[in-house]
Amino acid sequence: MSKLDIETLISQYGDILNSFFHHMSDMFFLMSVEEAESGLQFRYIMMNPAAMYAACLTEEDYGKRIDDVYPPVKAATLNDMYRKAVQCGVPVHFTSEGAVIGESILSPVYNKDGVCTHVFCVTRDITERKKLESKLEYMAYHDVLTGLPNRRLLYIHLQDALSQAKASEDFVAVLFLDCDRFKQINDTWGHNIGDLFLQTLATRLLSCVREGDTVARLGGDEFVVILTAIQSPEQVVKVANRILQAMQQPWTIAGKSFSCTTSIGISLYPTNASDADQLLTCADKALYTAKAVGRNQISFYQPEDHPD
Repeated sequence: MSKLDIETLISQYGDILNSFFHHMSDMFFLMSVEEAESGLQFRYIMMNPAAMYAACLTEEDYGKRIDDVYPPVKAATLNDMYRKAVQCGVPVHFTSEGAVIGESILSPVYNKDGVCTHVFCVTRDITERKKLESKLEYMAYHDVLTGLPNRRLLYIHLQDALSQAKASEDFVAVLFLDCDRFKQINDTWGHNIGDLFLQTLATRLLSCVREGDTVARLGGDEFVVILTAIQSPEQVVKVANRILQAMQQPWTIAGKSFSCTTSIGISLYPTNASDADQLLTCADKALYTAKAVGRNQISFYQPEDHPD
């Protein structure tokens, strides 16, 4: 289609085209291409209502250049997009970020002499889709109740911690813990109180560790803490005691007051194991030892306590 053909089409069938585009949710921009000393320039020839609304333009902007309607930074970004479409000679794709996320296809239009006279842009608002994708990705790696990393993300963090520890020759500590007699909370006060308790517990655990450490929920009342950049077991004991003390503080959830303690099993890299699965297994076994000696206890994994 030549330049004259497009202008004739708009002139003769503008009302029909406007009616066709009026109810389209996608945004349509038809831009003319002009040579200028500063490089190719682009003028607004036609837009549908969705495009004008999203771009904050009106019919009064027809015939204006991009540089005429936008601040320099935004104009430069848009001009670069359209110039790339002309230079490539084929449809190009762009995704714009911001409060509104747009997915655009810019297609060059040539006349009978092979000169690009227009660029036709179709933009779709994919903001809600991106929000949903982000939400689904978050849910895939986080516990829904507490917002903490789940088992999948825990493994990723633990493997990263082990890789860094191999380079720095530091210790990595895995603390496996659960609540002593958590079932009694659910049985006495109900699962709603139990859920609120677990959410509050997650907050208390986070307050006991550093920003670079990890607190994850495996499920139920089982939590795992990963401590990185550890130089000695004494550092781990301090954190574990801090957690015990935090748990011993009075609990008041939705007007219900009760007490609760925790038991903690600890394993160390490289002392007890060299990979994530083994470290978690060792910490889990140490947790059972802590419960066996009276609960509200800390227990480091000792191989002699758990013969194969």
